[in-house]
Amino acid sequence: MSKLNMPAIIPVAGMTSEFGMEWDASLIPVGPNYTALEATVYECLHAGCSSIWIVANDDVAPLLRHRLGEWATDIDSIQRGTYVRFGTEKHQEVPIYYVPIHPRHRGKIDNYAWSAIYGVNVAYWVMTKLGRWTQPHQYYISFPMGMLDPKEVLSHRSLLRKNAPFYFSHQGKTVKDGLPLSFILDPEEWRRAKHIITTNASVWKAPDEGMPTEKLPPEERLISRGYGLNEVFGGGPNDNEQEMKSFYDLTTWPGYVKFISSEQGKKTKRPNTNTMYRGRTK
Repeated sequence: MSKLNMPAIIPVAGMTSEFGMEWDASLIPVGPNYTALEATVYECLHAGCSSIWIVANDDVAPLLRHRLGEWATDIDSIQRGTYVRFGTEKHQEVPIYYVPIHPRHRGKIDNYAWSAIYGVNVAYWVMTKLGRWTQPHQYYISFPMGMLDPKEVLSHRSLLRKNAPFYFSHQGKTVKDGLPLSFILDPEEWRRAKHIITTNASVWKAPDEGMPTEKLPPEERLISRGYGLNEVFGGGPNDNEQEMKSFYDLTTWPGYVKFISSEQGKKTKRPNTNTMYRGRTK
C-alpha cells in the first residue's frame, strides 16, 4: 500500500446548513467567483491528496462537475516547477471524481457522516482494482462548510502522512466534537465508524432466531439517520491532533459572517487557472 496515495473525500450529500437556498450549500461564495466547494478542493491540493472524490447525488453532481471540472493541479508540484526550465512538465494533475450515494442506502443510513464513509469505500475498491500498488491506506476527509487556511494546511503536509487517524483541531475541538474539521481516516477507524451507523439503522426487531417478523416502534427505526459527525466519529483516538490557528464553521449564518469579515475572508480569492481550471471568468 502506497503512502504516496492519499485520496481526498469531500462529502456533499447529506450536508445541512442554515442557508436554505435552491442550490447546494457547498456552492455559497467565499470570494469573488469562488465557492466553498472549490476552496475545499484547493485545501486538498495543499494537503497533497492524489485524487479527489466528491460524494454528491445526481440532483447536484452535474452542477458541481460543471463548476469544478475533472482535474486540478497539486500545489507542491507547481512550486517545484516554478524556478526550473519547462516547469509545467513537473506539474502533477489530480483527478476529480463524482460519487453518488448508492440508491439502497438513501433514506436508510445516508446521514452526513455516511457520505464520507461511502466515499472511502468507493475510492478503496476502484483503486484496489487498479493494483495493490495503488491501494490507499489513509484518506483525507475535508468538509465544504469548514474553512481552513490552505497555507497552514500546506505547512503540515509532511505530518499528515505519518500518523492515521489524524485530526486537525481548533480551540481544542475536532470533527469528534461535531465540527466540520478536516481529518485523516484509516481503515480501522473507517470500520468502527461504519459499524456505528449500520448497527443502528434497523427497521425490524432482531428475533431470538430465524428471520425478523416484527418491526421496531417508529421512534426506534433508522436511528443512525439522525446521527451527527460527533456521534459517528466521536469515538476516535485522542492522540495525533494538530491545532490550527484558523478555522471557520460555515454551517451557520453567524459563522459565515464571521469568516467573510475576517482577515482570511478578505484575502480569499480564486486560485489562478494553472490550479483550478473550471468556473473561471473568461
